[in-house]
Amino acid sequence: MKVLVAGIHFESIIYFLRKNLPEYESCQIPASRVVEEAIDASVIIPTMTRINRHIINSAPHLILIQQWGSGLEGVEVSAATENGVAVANVPTHGTGNAESVAEWCVMSAIALSRSFPSIQESVWKGFPWGVPCGNSLMGKTAGIVGVGGIGVELAKRLIPFRMKLIGVKKNPHHLPPGLSFEWVKGMNSFPELLSLADYIFLCLPQNENTRCLFNRKAFQAIKNGAYLINPARGGLIDREALSDALKDERLAGVAMDVFWQEPTNPYDPLLQHPKLLVTPHIAGATDTSYQGIAEGVVKNIRLALSGKIPNNCVNPEVLSHSKWKK
Repeated sequence: MKVLVAGIHFESIIYFLRKNLPEYESCQIPASRVVEEAIDASVIIPTMTRINRHIINSAPHLILIQQWGSGLEGVEVSAATENGVAVANVPTHGTGNAESVAEWCVMSAIALSRSFPSIQESVWKGFPWGVPCGNSLMGKTAGIVGVGGIGVELAKRLIPFRMKLIGVKKNPHHLPPGLSFEWVKGMNSFPELLSLADYIFLCLPQNENTRCLFNRKAFQAIKNGAYLINPARGGLIDREALSDALKDERLAGVAMDVFWQEPTNPYDPLLQHPKLLVTPHIAGATDTSYQGIAEGVVKNIRLALSGKIPNNCVNPEVLSHSKWKK
């Protein structure tokens, strides 16, 4: 049995996979070799690689496409179902992933508020000293767009900073108690949140309804001088609209862990903007998160290879396929 990790990035995955699944062969390969290597693979972990119909059709022994995390937008689920391949993910909540991403959000909010990392240049040069005056989180309004697994964990971490919390989500009536939100409303209140929030956190998935959610109209509605923090997906933000908003100085700062193309073009001028804080998709990449995800992934692999539908399977109808009746 072979487990294939698609793509050469996120190198820590293979370590955690082999540590938690020593009984099976696990290998990590470049995305360009997935088709040839998939011929004898039982499981594919996509990471950021698109798993399309061509790859699925080239893998006669494939039984499971299991994401390392939650994002499945790059998997052609219909093709997988036709070929008897289960598709599953690991939810952000409860694995340490949501908690780790929430920590990155807090880090980014503080860093932007204190002009980090550019502020270090004053120390290296020896001047100017005692400037600039930063912004405190205390008393500010945090707008959380998507109060799900990550959004809830973020709210918990912002409460001690004595921030005012507001949020929007698809189903605003399903919230755990004790989060101290001033209000959580439906997505139709998104413009209202933009007009009030000093810090805007994107904590929602990318799909047909949320792609380019931050378009020119949204940036025009944003409170002047707000901070925008995106640990979710690059496609939630319209690139040209963001570029214009930075030129117009409507935003005090932007933090991004995800982009329109990954890896990014290192010569992209937008990513060199002084008000932009960027990290290479590591918001959820921590020891705690990866161990929690590994346990969920390994459990699903063992379930699928024993003929049982994995947890969080998005196409459970695959069970009726002949591949699962052996």
